Amino acid sequence: MKKLKALLTASVLSLTTLFSSALHAPVLQASSADPVRIMPIGDSITFGYGETGGYRKYLDYALKEKGIEFDMVGPEGKDSESFVYNGTTCQYDGNHAGYSGFTIKQQYPIPSWGENGLLEKLQSKDAVKNAQPDIVLLIIGTNDMTANRDLSACEEDLHTLVDYILGDMPEGGVIFMGSIPEFTAYGGNSTRVGNYNQTVQKVAESYGDNVQFADVHGCLNGMADIDTADNLHPNGGGYEKMGRFWADVIEEQLGGSGVDPDDPVILRSDFESGISGWKSRGAASVSAASDQASEGNSSASVTGRTASWNGIAYTLSSKRCPAGTQISVRAKVRQDSGETVHFKMTMQYDGSDGAVYDTFAEADAEPGSWVTLSCPDYTVKEGSNLILYFETDTELCDFWLDDVLVMKSDGTFPEDTPGDVNGDGEFNASDAVVLQRWLLAVPGTELKNWQAGDLCADERLDIFDMIAMRQLLAEK
Repeated sequence: MKKLKALLTASVLSLTTLFSSALHAPVLQASSADPVRIMPIGDSITFGYGETGGYRKYLDYALKEKGIEFDMVGPEGKDSESFVYNGTTCQYDGNHAGYSGFTIKQQYPIPSWGENGLLEKLQSKDAVKNAQPDIVLLIIGTNDMTANRDLSACEEDLHTLVDYILGDMPEGGVIFMGSIPEFTAYGGNSTRVGNYNQTVQKVAESYGDNVQFADVHGCLNGMADIDTADNLHPNGGGYEKMGRFWADVIEEQLGGSGVDPDDPVILRSDFESGISGWKSRGAASVSAASDQASEGNSSASVTGRTASWNGIAYTLSSKRCPAGTQISVRAKVRQDSGETVHFKMTMQYDGSDGAVYDTFAEADAEPGSWVTLSCPDYTVKEGSNLILYFETDTELCDFWLDDVLVMKSDGTFPEDTPGDVNGDGEFNASDAVVLQRWLLAVPGTELKNWQAGDLCADERLDIFDMIAMRQLLAEK
């Protein structure tokens, strides 16, 4: 270490100019890409009137089939809800911002049932700012058409709504403006629906690439996919077509699933950039914590448990983890209850007869210390909707989770190779390129294993690690 420090001191001046902009780069970066955050926004069709979950549950199912990592967000619904599909009970992320009976903006005089403006509803909940969606799926206007509103007024209202959503979304976020389905209730007809959908397309095309038109109407078979009970909302088949349509739109937007089939790492979570993708299980509350960490500065905190199975969970991609796949799973937990607590690492599957639970790693955690739950050779079982979760035997204590690794395996865990920041198992010049680009904040640069780049062992990445890496490469 003394030799390394001396080399750093001798080399720092030669690289200071090149990396002057990197001195303010983030100290740490998440080891894997965050799931895409998707926010369904709209009226009763988004809410799922006539069929609980509407298109959203089928969208969830289709995205998992495609191997796309995602997180549904919004002020309504629950992190985990269920529905029966093809005889199997499936879990889906039920968060959304869909409100039955709502128009684009509040209508005056105010209807007898009170507020009905989607814009005002979202504003009152600070919904978009709180959710920070990467993708918004917007379907609104059916209730404006049942009220036979003027199209020019609808066009103006749509601009106001879209401007608000864009203003609270992260930079680079995309709104997909969906056309409305066919309906014949309240004087509805193909001409009225068609004219309104042309207005939606006109508004979408007046913006740049961050607002795009999506022809939801075109994925449906007219009134054949509308519920005959009200001639207004999609039936089950219609909602399923909509969900799969939106999944295709999202896949195209992301350029495919983004999964490298040769990358053995399925999930790596160190919680340094939050808990995206992780959900509470049961009554538990899950949040990022900076007061405890196995390594780095953060972990996931699990509190408020009222049953031993309450905990923290992550839905794994069935595309990356088909039945028969052998994986290695490793994680660390900690509790400070004052007593020894028995922890379990469990996989849940949706089977033909309901949920199946398979505990495959256990460990006793003494208070105040981290313990590792590990299984180097777990074989994925038959079933859909794989959920990895952490629970206790009988205790209801709060706990922390950190350093989760799930990867395809031959029955062993790889050791981190010093300098291997791109996670390919080797240390070479390509790692220096990746680290340099990250330090210079080049967009799109990802460190798959930042710990391997911490050559100075000070729990941060900076110019000194870059200098050390170049020196090691020169010696190599």
